[in-house]
Amino acid sequence: MKPNLHMTRRAFIRLCMLGALTLVCGKGFLNSRNLELVRLKVRLKRLPSAFDGLKMGQITDIHAGPLVPSELIREGVDLIMANRPDVIVLTGDFVSGATRILWTTYGGFKEHHYRYCMKELGRLKAPLGVFAVLGNHDFWSGPEVTAKVTRGLEGIGARVLRNAAVSLETESQQLYVVGVDDYWEGSYSLSKALKGIPEDACRILLSHNPDVNQDITSLNTSIDFVISGHTHGGQIVLPFIGAPYLPSPFGQKYRAGLVRDGARQTYVSRGLGLFFVPFRLNCPPDVSVITLNQEQV
Repeated sequence: MKPNLHMTRRAFIRLCMLGALTLVCGKGFLNSRNLELVRLKVRLKRLPSAFDGLKMGQITDIHAGPLVPSELIREGVDLIMANRPDVIVLTGDFVSGATRILWTTYGGFKEHHYRYCMKELGRLKAPLGVFAVLGNHDFWSGPEVTAKVTRGLEGIGARVLRNAAVSLETESQQLYVVGVDDYWEGSYSLSKALKGIPEDACRILLSHNPDVNQDITSLNTSIDFVISGHTHGGQIVLPFIGAPYLPSPFGQKYRAGLVRDGARQTYVSRGLGLFFVPFRLNCPPDVSVITLNQEQV
């Protein structure tokens, strides 16, 4: 009996496709653990001279849960602390308890994931302070979790900026760090956060979602530098295409890296953790160290 060559070819094609998919997923999983340190220099026109050379460490989008082991968070904290930043900023999505699309994610919020996240973050220290804002998942997980995350951050010495600002002062010069609730939340208010800050002051905005730039433009207010996360850099990035899906009306614009909008600059970190799928493709996780310098006029 002659072999069915048609079926053999089909089986071979299926085997090749399965092998390719396995390789891609395997590479993606390994990429999700390949944490990078991004070093970035940003020049700001209005930066006071006393803050020239200020070093800021950033960790964002931890998503503490089954896909993000404590060892990865520990590595991120170690990388930041090894660079001895003057200020540390944490820009949201500490947990992944729920979404507005799915009732729960990975079985809902788990206390032990929250505990090891706060334990590792508790090692973060900086001379001028540690500041944090909340992300959409910190809110979507429910008001009890939102309050718990806020208390946990405050308990480890971080100041949580919920539509508020803090003035850093050196040599009688001031630099304002402003923080807002997640841009998708009804509690978000940039106007409230900026209240009382002099118009000519240098302002650094911590916003989990970089789409906050839309509101900055519509309010016609002045922000010098925005520090964000949220996008995960797309998490899955295809050659020549970019990220197939980004939850932003700006498309690929605020996917990752440094973006200029006139005099305003925005830095979007790819984030430390994962969401929904256990891999990254052409988009490794990161923590960042940002050095601010005066822009020479």
